[in-house]
Amino acid sequence: MARITARRVHGWSALVAAPSLLFFALTGIFQIFGFHESHNGYVPVPIIEKLGELHKKQAFRAKPPRPGPPRPAGDNAPQRPPRPASTPVPTLLLRWFFALVSASLVVSTVLGVWIGLTQTRQKKLHYTLLAAGTLVPIILAML
Repeated sequence: MARITARRVHGWSALVAAPSLLFFALTGIFQIFGFHESHNGYVPVPIIEKLGELHKKQAFRAKPPRPGPPRPAGDNAPQRPPRPASTPVPTLLLRWFFALVSASLVVSTVLGVWIGLTQTRQKKLHYTLLAAGTLVPIILAML
């Protein structure tokens, strides 16, 4: 029986985890900038909203629409969205830093998957592990 080394276990677990790491890194960027929620007249694209819910609540469904503020009777004029509050510069810089970290995680993970699939003699096992890491969360999210 072949000796299982830490390097092999690391490679196997990385291939299973890689699809989820990519998912959370990408949807995390959407959440950093609030692209997954309605605000100030902005309505997210439905798939971005659903992916945001999957990221936060592990459920693949859009949130029910929030009721707007009550309008006085007889007021048919369109409501103006409230003016967005300005974001403090340190908060904005921190958001961009975390977005950069997420993008770096995506690049690192993609390179790791490439190495894991090309630098091995166990190609069938590695592709199977990557497929399992991709399909299992998708199937579970759809249930």
